[in-house]
Amino acid sequence: MIDLKAITISEGAAGMRSQIEGLANLICNSYQNFDVQIKPFFKNLPIQLIPASANAYQNINQIKIQSKVLVISCGKKSVKASIYLKKKFKGLVFNIHIQDPKSNHNLFDLIISPEHDQLKKPNSISTLLALHNINFDLNKKKTDSINFIIGGSNKYFKFNEDTQNKILNDLEFLSETSLVNVIPSRRTPSEFIKNLSMLKNHNIKLFTDLFDPVTYGNLLSESNMQIVTWDSISMISEAISSETGTFLYEFEEESCPKRYQLFHQMVKQKGFIKSFSRNLEPYTVSMRSYNSELKSKILNKIESNLWFKNSVS
Repeated sequence: MIDLKAITISEGAAGMRSQIEGLANLICNSYQNFDVQIKPFFKNLPIQLIPASANAYQNINQIKIQSKVLVISCGKKSVKASIYLKKKFKGLVFNIHIQDPKSNHNLFDLIISPEHDQLKKPNSISTLLALHNINFDLNKKKTDSINFIIGGSNKYFKFNEDTQNKILNDLEFLSETSLVNVIPSRRTPSEFIKNLSMLKNHNIKLFTDLFDPVTYGNLLSESNMQIVTWDSISMISEAISSETGTFLYEFEEESCPKRYQLFHQMVKQKGFIKSFSRNLEPYTVSMRSYNSELKSKILNKIESNLWFKNSVS
């Protein structure tokens, strides 16, 4: 196998950065991050109307490519940037996009999309779990604690008052016998966090600024159980990847879209996650086989491409 190097491009949002870095860490020896800045005129346009041109970006000409490299992109604003770099540097670039680019699929050498999106193209690979850049210490000694990872409202879930009260009640119940680390996300309502902080419960520890992947990974490695709300596939994937037993917290069931339901069903069938109840028992999973198979699948796709064959000929 050749020494794979990558340039990862996105608009810089944490979720996108996590996915491109996760892939780069999985298959590359080294990589360089680059945040593309799209010009204001194009920011709110559909992908189809953004040109694959340097004119659409403020800084894309800062990317200099002189030898063969993977260009790994994620997010709407990086789709046409990836296509432009492929066009400009021709045979030097093997471009990979994470998630469906909602653009001409043939303009990418490889597309990596979630299994529940059911994208089936000759140049695509599906993954069950979302890619991420969280590192876990699998040898870390477990503490008698539970991590409760909480999402919030999005286009599917309101995360309404009934949901918030249900979570608060379950937190108080769990804290009667265990230390509970509460990890909210950027989407968690501020009113909910305020109500949680007013509980004055010494067995509930609130982490309100846990966005550093290293600290987050350490915390997930330490606890002997995780509970994660079912509104975020990324959060669920990260919790599962820690190999600590994870429990899925369901709410507003009538609002859950079919593709989320399919994902939840698949990770349960694999034994990666269990449904939440108040009678929790610790368990562990091994992700070694899953990670190894995914890495091999991606590398095989790259190595079967003429771009790779010409590199080693």
